[in-house]
Amino acid sequence: MNNLNFFDFNKKLIFLLMIAFYGVANAQTCTPYTGQPMVSGTTYCIDGNYTTVSGITIPNGATLIVKSGQFQVSGIQVMGDLEIGDGASVKSNGSIQIGTYGSQQNSKIKLGTKSFLSLTGSVTQGDPSFGGFYPGTTSMIEMGTSSVVEICGTFTQQSKTYPSVKYIGVPTGKAYCIAKAQANGVGDGAVISNDSQIVAIAMGSVTDLGAGGASFCGPNATSATCPSLWPNGLSNDPNSCGNAPTIIDNIDSFCTKPGATGTPDGFTKFGITVQQKSNAWPENVPNGFVAMEAKDKGFVITRVQHVSQTPQPGDAIANPKEGMLLYDMQDKCVKLYNGTEWKCVERSCND
Repeated sequence: MNNLNFFDFNKKLIFLLMIAFYGVANAQTCTPYTGQPMVSGTTYCIDGNYTTVSGITIPNGATLIVKSGQFQVSGIQVMGDLEIGDGASVKSNGSIQIGTYGSQQNSKIKLGTKSFLSLTGSVTQGDPSFGGFYPGTTSMIEMGTSSVVEICGTFTQQSKTYPSVKYIGVPTGKAYCIAKAQANGVGDGAVISNDSQIVAIAMGSVTDLGAGGASFCGPNATSATCPSLWPNGLSNDPNSCGNAPTIIDNIDSFCTKPGATGTPDGFTKFGITVQQKSNAWPENVPNGFVAMEAKDKGFVITRVQHVSQTPQPGDAIANPKEGMLLYDMQDKCVKLYNGTEWKCVERSCND
């Protein structure tokens, strides 16, 4: 019996040692990046703000991870992988090359949640597949939720068999890829992205490059040409560079202004309550028309099956009036008719 117990103990010990060895063998080691030449097979990390006055090269098989803070650099050759972590950023006053045409080697820039890449120079996506002659190799920009790529120089895409920008965030999110100068492709069906969560904004001309499945605004885009896609914080001036951090700050944030102060110009005369009425109510509610109160009852507005954004024959409301409010059961939102369109009521600035 003792021999059996000893054998069971050894089996458990061997199992635990195997787990420990596997964890050590598979743990990602990270070499702090301090400006040294990078070598293939090594992962380098920047944790916090770091600036270098020279350009850098990330060779094939090497990875540079910007874990936090901002990495400022004069230009980058991305032959391997550049990863920009959640909330981190890369700012370049030069150009960026992603991949090499015909190299048959994968490369990518990956952005995490609310991270950004902003550069005054140009971006060139070199197609390692040699125009599809070597299928399976790609050079990509992968964008996470609420991330921003701001290209203040030209953008050139050499691939025609796959898009160069891919969305990798949550399905309900989006990311902004902004080209402020000319965007070029190679024709033959070349598209920038096939993901609708990518909001591609081209503030200059676009040549031989399609939008694909991206949510696209351009060419020569302005906030007036696509107000629903235009992010808060993006200047209409294509020569204004460095908008990315402001765009990030405005994503999912809403501004409100304090209520007007001063003497009310009237008081509520009509009220509906399921509680014991106070003698002062509703006359103590300033500037109201109708006041309603309850502790355990809800207010149900008109519910209809569906109204189209632009009124159509067969809609639940045949002749809507400006200011009309209802709940659309199909679209599952409260809608307001502004005189031209039905729009879901959403949070925004209270201007």
